[in-house]
Amino acid sequence: MSFDSTYVLVGAALLLAAFVKGATGLGFPLIATPTIALLLDIRTAVTVLILPNLFMDSAQVIRDGIPYDVFRRFSSLILPTIIGVFLGTMALVHTPLWILNFCLGIMVIIFVLSNMLKFDFTISPRSEKILSPICGLLSGFLNGLTNAAGPTLAIYLYSLKLEKRNFVKSIATIFVTTKLTQLVAVSTWNLLNRETITLSVQVLLFTLAGFYAGIRAQDRVNQKDFNRGLLILLAVIGVTLLLRSLTQQS
Repeated sequence: MSFDSTYVLVGAALLLAAFVKGATGLGFPLIATPTIALLLDIRTAVTVLILPNLFMDSAQVIRDGIPYDVFRRFSSLILPTIIGVFLGTMALVHTPLWILNFCLGIMVIIFVLSNMLKFDFTISPRSEKILSPICGLLSGFLNGLTNAAGPTLAIYLYSLKLEKRNFVKSIATIFVTTKLTQLVAVSTWNLLNRETITLSVQVLLFTLAGFYAGIRAQDRVNQKDFNRGLLILLAVIGVTLLLRSLTQQS
């Protein structure tokens, strides 16, 4: 692949990732991170995508007002997320990624298949109190290590049977906390510098059109189609993670 065509591929993938993010509330890092890694190393790719993610998540959080109800309901999930991000970022500096990507990909595929076969994974209010801290710690760790907290949170929130707008608002609120923490974490390990900040701003400006188009699409999609689309997205993410795990050397 030539130098120019690589940039075309990266640009198209970033616009697609931003559109998916606007429409579903997740998917941007999972599409954009391996794409950016075609041009940069994985640690730089993770760092560069923090600011665009933070902007997009913040925009989705403030739609319809400050989500006080989300903070109240998911406070026991958000706090462990902060710890998980620091642990995951520490591991990012030292650890190979293929085993984690493989396990995460398998988990996502199993979840999607179980829903296609009509197995119901509805989480009760009692179970939610127990599972929220566990999900928060795991998703924070995965975000710090692979920039891939989305599948874990999507599976958990999907199992809570949230309405479309509540789903997007909830996952965006959790992501804002995650990305703010990740910003501090990458600074601690000297991954954030003038070069990565400049690239991050450039990616943000480039992807705004795709993100806006995705938000408009979200408003036009009904709940049933949204759920179906989310499962399809998760299936694509699961396969992508498996393929990444099989091709990663370190």
